[in-house]
Amino acid sequence: MLSTTLLAQKNTIVTIDGRPISTEEFETIYNKNNTNLNDVTDVKSPQEYMKMFIDFKLKVIEAENRGLDTTQAFKKELAEYRSELAKSYLTDVTVTDSMIKETYFRSVNLVKVSHILLSLSEDASPEDTLNTYNKLNEIRNKYLNHEKTFSELAAEYSDDKSKDPGSLPYFSAFKMIKPFEDVAYTTKIGDVSMPFRTQFGYHIIKVEDLKPSKGNVKVAHIMKAFSNANDVSVEEEKSDKAIIDSVYALIQNGADYGKLAREISDDKQTAKNDGVMHFISEEFAIKEFTDEAFNLKNTGDYSKPFRTKYGWHIIKRIDFRPVQSLEEMRSKLTQKLETDPLRSKQSKIDFFVKMKKECGFESYDENFKKFVDIVQAIESDTILELPVDCANLVLTKFAGREYTVRDYFNTIKKQNNIAYVLKQIFVVGYDEYMEKIILDYEDSRLEEKYPNFKYLIKEYHDGILLFSIMETEVWNKAVEDSLGLVKFYEQNKGKYQYGLNFDGLLITCDDEDSRKIIEKSIAEGILNPDTLMKIANTDSDKKNKVVKGRWEKGSNRQIDYLVWKGEKPENLNENLQFVSGTIKDGGIKTLDEARGLYISDYQTEIEKEWLKQLHKKYVIKVNEPLLSKVKSLTTKK
Repeated sequence: MLSTTLLAQKNTIVTIDGRPISTEEFETIYNKNNTNLNDVTDVKSPQEYMKMFIDFKLKVIEAENRGLDTTQAFKKELAEYRSELAKSYLTDVTVTDSMIKETYFRSVNLVKVSHILLSLSEDASPEDTLNTYNKLNEIRNKYLNHEKTFSELAAEYSDDKSKDPGSLPYFSAFKMIKPFEDVAYTTKIGDVSMPFRTQFGYHIIKVEDLKPSKGNVKVAHIMKAFSNANDVSVEEEKSDKAIIDSVYALIQNGADYGKLAREISDDKQTAKNDGVMHFISEEFAIKEFTDEAFNLKNTGDYSKPFRTKYGWHIIKRIDFRPVQSLEEMRSKLTQKLETDPLRSKQSKIDFFVKMKKECGFESYDENFKKFVDIVQAIESDTILELPVDCANLVLTKFAGREYTVRDYFNTIKKQNNIAYVLKQIFVVGYDEYMEKIILDYEDSRLEEKYPNFKYLIKEYHDGILLFSIMETEVWNKAVEDSLGLVKFYEQNKGKYQYGLNFDGLLITCDDEDSRKIIEKSIAEGILNPDTLMKIANTDSDKKNKVVKGRWEKGSNRQIDYLVWKGEKPENLNENLQFVSGTIKDGGIKTLDEARGLYISDYQTEIEKEWLKQLHKKYVIKVNEPLLSKVKSLTTKK
């Protein structure tokens, strides 16, 4: 015990209010907060950061001393965070480098297959399962024996009744369920797989092609859609072709593509955005469309009119994203692999196997069999009391503790808050009960096993307290102390000044008659916004709006356009929106005009004074020799 205490003392880098803080905790926070900064000059040395760290810890310790960590709200929020964070540690999803490389290959290479599906429920009987497998094998042999084409067999037998029998568009990793993806990428081009099972039934697939991805392209399109893609009349074909040809001629003569898309395109969803679509890859279902999109070589290039089964199109290239490298995609692929449902399911199984081995799990099969026989012999459907010859049977030993039938029985009653146990679930629920025991045991050791987990919980713990006490001592005080804020403004008046600005009125009218009334009133010297609106809004339906203010260049898009001829906002109507006032350069901002900035500065001032008090209140001891050994993240200039 003494040696442990001495070791802790040797590892204490700073003590505040008698509370030791370890080097590991300081280093973890120092490294995290000084890594990947936008500006390398912001990186602090350990000595510089220690000052910030102490200020942070002083606030947290003050919050603890006030009991803020004992409130129900605090405990609930921290428990919810810990529970969520623990999930990733209690599934043990292991992503290997070979898995990442395999998935990367499948992400940047597209495969095209045809398939035949015979549906089968996941709980099908062994007999039905075998019959389905054999039937699909017979279908496969019909193809291999050249009795029919794969497409003909798909049309005749497949339960996937797509318009193009059996044919699927190109796809890449994560677009299909994993067993289907695995077979598609491991079967040679031209070959037909053996029957394999997924959650939907049994499949066979024929691999048609495998090709490198070209990346992703963003295009805008103008579309003349057929009224019925399955039944296009000759008249409609000619009419739509004539329209799209005339649009193409306008584009060639310099017409605005976006304006034409808004006015003419039948794809109303994209038309309102100048025809711009989301990025697409070659997996996009309409092959003619993707072919044209990827044939456009440069941003701004547009296609000739082309036809798909849905209508006529003209597309324009907006942007392009090339295929990323393995390292660029590694993080994203790792995250996807970790959250894949099928991988998670297998990982759960692997996790329990690993935990049982790690903690000396023993199962007493003879006792379990005896337990089952005794329970099954009970005549009643409910069990109020365990039979004497059953209660003390040891079923399992885990992490040095034995678990009896009585432990299991009492746990079920407690969890469900009932005085009995249903016989029918008593036996079959035992595996789930033991999984819960294992999870709870592992959960209780997470801080001990994983330092990173411990420090994340500590960081969140301190963060909640910091927010709570800062809200009380700094943020709310600055907002609520109106007299103090005014005094602070008077002491710092002139800190915030205008640049080039417009001082006047921004007017939005319902109609041109209202504009004439307001303009006439302004010419007569009436400049009060309320008075002007009262004059113009004599009719109850009128909603003319007049706003008085000072706007710096760049702070309001309407003002920027009307005063400085900037970019025109989409919904601005020059006939109904106008300004009246003068352009000025400079001028001190009033408290109301810069309230947010002065409140922020006042909060900083309050925080400084509060920190001075905390430094006087608590004893702080820094272990300078230990601090000097912390590796600095600063670079020599």
